[in-house]
Amino acid sequence: MGQSVGNLGQSVGNLSQQARERLGQVHSDDITELPEEYISLENRVDGLKNAHASLLKIAKAYDNEAYDYPTQVQESMTLLSTQVSHSVTSWAASAAKGTNLPPIQATSAPENVHRTLPHALSRAAASGAIQLGASPTNIAGLSTPAGVQPESAQPGKLAEALQKFALAQDRLGNARLSQDEQIRQGFLKPWTSFGSQLAAATKARQSVNSARLHLDSWKATLKASEAAGKTEKVEHQRNEVEKAEDSLVAATEEAISAMKSVTENDEPVKSLAALIKAQADYHKAAGDLLGQLSGEMAQLALSAEGEYRASRS
Repeated sequence: MGQSVGNLGQSVGNLSQQARERLGQVHSDDITELPEEYISLENRVDGLKNAHASLLKIAKAYDNEAYDYPTQVQESMTLLSTQVSHSVTSWAASAAKGTNLPPIQATSAPENVHRTLPHALSRAAASGAIQLGASPTNIAGLSTPAGVQPESAQPGKLAEALQKFALAQDRLGNARLSQDEQIRQGFLKPWTSFGSQLAAATKARQSVNSARLHLDSWKATLKASEAAGKTEKVEHQRNEVEKAEDSLVAATEEAISAMKSVTENDEPVKSLAALIKAQADYHKAAGDLLGQLSGEMAQLALSAEGEYRASRS
């Protein structure tokens, strides 16, 4: 009970001292100055907290698979979408045959349909390719679209182009998902964890502020007693001032240690490097993939142009 009363009294004294300072009722000379090292570290930690919070707020997008998914798209995540996704998987397995690419097993229709922009583009292109006659299971073959007589169904360059585009976009979407997972593990987790160290440093700083207010409150009380000639209280108040000074020194040393630990920690730099590496790996893979697709599409375009001119001659 005695300790609780003492803590309550200290809190009231601190609030009173803080209010007087904010109202300009305390001369600057009567406010205890903190060490220059402490002030410098406070400024650095404040900057670090702002940078940490700002980047984390944006980078949390990587926790949401659909961060680039077009909101205006009203895709039906039903059997049609899963069947189209299954066709893309089957095409990928067909395309990998006879190549140095790792074998891809055509699976049953996937339970989950990825909501990313590349996957949405892939599904749209695949659906169009199938409607134009592309086989749902074989990248090399064309089937007869529903409602079209077999003799009138002719292979088309657009169906082939859409098929290639669907495959490339599916791979691009998978690469993006891989990037996101690397960023979650290598950046978001350690970056979020670092926030607890910032919180510990902030708590240590609050202890310093509380100890400083407590000291200045006792200093003001002692000064008033000395001015009023209340000698019977002066000795006790001087003892309280000395104890408050010791508490402030201890709290300041602890806060300096906590803030140094935060500002000198190498984890933020390492996690930021992991973010950049994940992005670099993804963009390299995307560049290679789209570069190859661009060449194939250019050849298809020339071939389609040649066929069109021949049909008009």
